[in-house]
Amino acid sequence: MTCPNDIAKALEAAGGDEVTVLVNSPGGDLFSGAEIRSMLRRYNGRTEALIQGYAASAATVAISACDVIRCESGGLCCYHNPVSTAEGDYRDMSGASKSLKNARDTILDAYLARPGCKTTREELAALMDKDIFITPTQAKEYGLIDEIVTLEGVTEPEGDPAAFVAAAGRIRLTAAMREQYRRHVAEDREAAARDCEAKRILARLGTLAKY
Repeated sequence: MTCPNDIAKALEAAGGDEVTVLVNSPGGDLFSGAEIRSMLRRYNGRTEALIQGYAASAATVAISACDVIRCESGGLCCYHNPVSTAEGDYRDMSGASKSLKNARDTILDAYLARPGCKTTREELAALMDKDIFITPTQAKEYGLIDEIVTLEGVTEPEGDPAAFVAAAGRIRLTAAMREQYRRHVAEDREAAARDCEAKRILARLGTLAKY
């Protein structure tokens, strides 16, 4: 598990030299991803990201500030809307919806700020709505990555990204990545639900204390 503090220490140690961020991540907290993105954007040296297995969710936000984003030809990428949980009346639900839309807009801003971005805001928003894994070729067509590190003698077929990973001899890794990603999303939602429940209990205790 990598946190913003790990990145800060690594960049400080690099001292302006060229750095490569190796990525194999289901993502995580959006705010942490945004913080890492800010660190990479402000770093004085050249930055490169290499997606070795897959990059999903907040991980794609974190590396969007890199000067160059490369992806192994057997890798996968996932760009999706931020998720959360909420509790309360219709005003709370409406506010939560607006907050998530605003969060999505900041993610779109990060992707679109890349010099190599080749698509429109509407097309990227539609991709995020789908919440699917895409191939390196598809990610490059959107301008979300810059280069594909090809495997000699292997070409990427049309259709299901899993077919290409299988052709590269990595189907087991793909299944594991997908399962890890599903667990990651489920754990994030469960943690958010527990947080909401804890806040609700504290609010009730506070009300009782007033009486």
